[in-house]
Amino acid sequence: MEIHKPVGQIASISGGQIEYCLSGNGPTVLISHGTLGGLDQGFSIARLFNQEIFRFLSISRAGYLNSSPNTGRTSKEQARSYVELLDAEGVDSVAIIGISGGAPSALCFAQDYPERCWGLVLISSITKMPKLPPFFKLVVQMQDFMMRVDWPWKIVHRYGLGMMARAYGASSKQVSNMRRDPHLWSVIKGIYEPIKTAHLRRRGMKIDDTQIKSLPVAEEYDMNVPVYVSHAVNDPLASFEDARSFASRFPQATFHDILDGGHIFFVVHNERVIPKIEQFLLANTPKSTSKLSKA
Repeated sequence: MEIHKPVGQIASISGGQIEYCLSGNGPTVLISHGTLGGLDQGFSIARLFNQEIFRFLSISRAGYLNSSPNTGRTSKEQARSYVELLDAEGVDSVAIIGISGGAPSALCFAQDYPERCWGLVLISSITKMPKLPPFFKLVVQMQDFMMRVDWPWKIVHRYGLGMMARAYGASSKQVSNMRRDPHLWSVIKGIYEPIKTAHLRRRGMKIDDTQIKSLPVAEEYDMNVPVYVSHAVNDPLASFEDARSFASRFPQATFHDILDGGHIFFVVHNERVIPKIEQFLLANTPKSTSKLSKA
């Protein structure tokens, strides 16, 4: 089955190079991908949305693929790198979607640069150090060794995607339903495509580990932009209660919970989840989202 491939570009910013790709047309939405991701993962997730009304800016966060580690060794530095990328592309402001381990930098971007952010969406977001199931604890402990070689992960991607989806909280029936939908299964394959080149993500994962271990408590955030938080109750990787507690801190936040589907609930239940996010984005799109004139 075909996996749609992004066409990456490189921008030079103060910390080095940042890799990104653009897809769609309309107001720009930046996707901050999860741990063990990259612009390819963000690009795949963007395919769930209507790209005739939104343009998606998918990036490789610091240390992932061709993005320099020095573009963001902390969440705040990554947020700054997003601003510098917007400047390089001549984009005035964006909404930002923070997914899983991409949430910390999305939070910092929305908090520190509200003039550049017209909306924050958090999906399966890690907002504090998670309590992982034993299997995932083992993976984290061994990840530096496990990510040095790609061939075992290529086998997993080819033959074990259903197993991975179930480990991430989807039921066997939900996995079967996604398999029967060519578009959804190609999105799933794209989301997990990064494991096939795991060695290119090791530096980024190390940076993520440091960030997640030093996350501030929810009370330390000060959000002045519209916020939308969507999370599955049975997410095994990112705490539902943490996400709900975070959303409750901000009167302008909307919280949307889904009972199941796990960490990939937004694919499992895409027909229920994606339209609500699109409605939020449309409701908060600035009247003028034109690109800045380039020098």
